[in-house]
Formats: sequence, C-alpha cells, structure tokens
Amino acid sequence: MFIKPKEIIEILKKNLFIKKSDRVAEFGCGAGYFTVLLAENVAEVYAIDILEDNLNEAKELVDIYSYKNVNFIKADVKNLNYEDNFFDVVFISQILFQNEGYDSILDSALRIVKNGGLIIILEPNEKLSFISGQPISYEFIQVYFKIKNKKIIFQKFFGPYYLIVVEK
Repeated sequence: MFIKPKEIIEILKKNLFIKKSDRVAEFGCGAGYFTVLLAENVAEVYAIDILEDNLNEAKELVDIYSYKNVNFIKADVKNLNYEDNFFDVVFISQILFQNEGYDSILDSALRIVKNGGLIIILEPNEKLSFISGQPISYEFIQVYFKIKNKKIIFQKFFGPYYLIVVEK
C-alpha cells in the first residue's frame, strides 16, 4: 500500500491539525508531494531536506503550482538554526526509518514547535520491500513521547503506515 498524500492532508485539515494561519516545518520534503499540499492549506511552509536533488525536485513541483509561500532549506533536521517555539506545526513524513539517531530528529521537532503546537508523524510501522532502513515502530514513538511527557492526540493506521499527531 502506498501513501496517498492528499488523503493524509484532508484528514489533517478536517481535524484542524493544520490551519491556514500555520507556519509549518516539513522535515524531509523529498520530491515535494506533501509540500505542495501543505502550501495550499497553510500560511507558510519551510521545506527542509538534506539532499539538494530533493530540494530541486520539490522546487520544480511548487513552481508548477505557482505557490509563493514555500521556503526551501538544505539542512540536517537534527541541527536546525531556528529559535525555540518558532513553528506551529512540524510535519515528519517517512524520514525516521532512514536515519540513525531518529530520537534526535524528534528532539529537534520538540524544540522548534511552539507550546501547544503539533508534531505530525507519518512513518511505516513495519519493514517494506521497497524501503531501506529500519522502521520506527508506533510503540517506540508512544514510549518516546510518554517519556517527554507529551500527549498523542490522534492516531490512524493505513495498512503498514501510522499517522500520529502529538501536542507539545
């Protein structure tokens, strides 16, 4: 089963997890499929990726739609130069399993999201034939945020994927 970005964004909009007034950090923008959908539905998107090729591909897609509310940043999401509590939402899609030290990614998200802001995570819950890396289980994410004293306010499973929303 493949992820359907538009379906994910519709769920987030319907539940008011993303709003027109939001400033969103997108960790690992990849080719920009979520970037364009976020740009359509929020005030400002910071599309962050460590790979220049991914950023270029995402820029091309954003340009097709003529969105002007997207900032592209080449950076390691574990070490971002944003002030604490800068973003309303941090959107993390399918990057935790690709990284060692994924807890550092979550720590970074917690630091830069505002108090009362949201961290949205979409990840595979099991090993899939078409991905490399070790999936980060939903149970691990639960334990991580419990230790950090943060509450998971929404969860949904899509076949082998989970979508969770955490409130800071």
